[in-house]
Amino acid sequence: MIIVRGIGTGPYVGVGRVKKIWNDEDLLDLKGGEIIVVSRASRDMLSYLHQAGGVVTDYGGLTSHVAIVLREMKVPCIVGTGNGSMKLKEGTTVTVDGKTGNIYEGFIEMDGKTDFLEVHYPATKIKVNLNIPEIAWKVAPWADGVGSIRIENSIIRTGKHPQVLLEEGILNKVISDAVRLIADAFHPKPVWFRTFDIATDELKRLKGGNIEPDEHNPLLGLRGIHKDLKNQEILKAEFEAISILLDEGYDNLGVKVPLVRDVCEYQEAKKIMRESGIRPYRDLPVGASIETPSAALTMDDFIKEGVDFVTLGMSDLAMCSLAVDRRGVKVAKHFNLTHKSVLKMLQMVIEKCNHNNVETCICGHAGSDPAIVRWLVENSISSVSTNPDQILKIRKVVSIAEKTMIKGEFKVT
Repeated sequence: MIIVRGIGTGPYVGVGRVKKIWNDEDLLDLKGGEIIVVSRASRDMLSYLHQAGGVVTDYGGLTSHVAIVLREMKVPCIVGTGNGSMKLKEGTTVTVDGKTGNIYEGFIEMDGKTDFLEVHYPATKIKVNLNIPEIAWKVAPWADGVGSIRIENSIIRTGKHPQVLLEEGILNKVISDAVRLIADAFHPKPVWFRTFDIATDELKRLKGGNIEPDEHNPLLGLRGIHKDLKNQEILKAEFEAISILLDEGYDNLGVKVPLVRDVCEYQEAKKIMRESGIRPYRDLPVGASIETPSAALTMDDFIKEGVDFVTLGMSDLAMCSLAVDRRGVKVAKHFNLTHKSVLKMLQMVIEKCNHNNVETCICGHAGSDPAIVRWLVENSISSVSTNPDQILKIRKVVSIAEKTMIKGEFKVT
């Protein structure tokens, strides 16, 4: 019997006893294998959630960082149940189906068949998004590079706010150690390091996190490059970490600036990069993550300023375009990645970049959605960066899309 429904975030299934998390102390009591039920899950919980038999939340969506990382960890996860923390009873056994979003009473045996896909090699580059450096060696043979190194998870696993790590003099080491693992695994394939994009609510629970402001909507608050430009010492430490790796001889690194609202933010980030000893475009490729309408609509300014590559963040672009919190359960039906306003902006950015020989790459949840990926290929995107467990599937999707396009071009009328 289905007792709760939510949004499934991956193909994994888990069975276990319900353990509700009401405070930080409850996290310390976890033994492993429980079905963790929490109203809101945040990235600082991930060091505990990775051992769960499954995770259920009241709030959140497919594009939340916790959902993405848990999928990478192969932990069944269902988000946006609305009232799961109230309906699920402590200690009862439930089955969590991460594919359908259903939670069943008791143990339900699921079909465990796995689709084994042959490896396809499309012309479009297929890259991977990485939150967990330790899995880089497993996925590197199947990917053409890393579209986004999301270093935030490595920071949060320390349990300390970046400011605390900075004051301890180890922030750049934590970053360089994590990035080095990925750069080693993928060399000589390109790996793009994304500077911090951590919302304030995900930093508050860390040691020293009390310095973060209270924000009613953190996703539209102090985050991305705007946040780092307000604390330039932290941004310098990020660039110093990359500089360390460049000095060690790594030549497959790139840096991208996230959630830029205006070319001025991109220019300021490059200025700080130079002050940290890195020469943009000469020492390594530099690009911008286009995730806001203001950036998309001023793409000419970024091209004139100089970008080696551009990544596209459809989740934030849709959120900003439609004025819908992408983590909000009550407005979830209005969140539409493929709204025509979003697609028109993507078309415009891709066209301008292709005309100027700038590589474009889709990152985030959209890179794992077959329908969206097909549309992007049809609109001549250069590369697709997907989740680690979706690489072979997306390779096949892109390969079929490319062949279909070729057949259409040569179809006799």
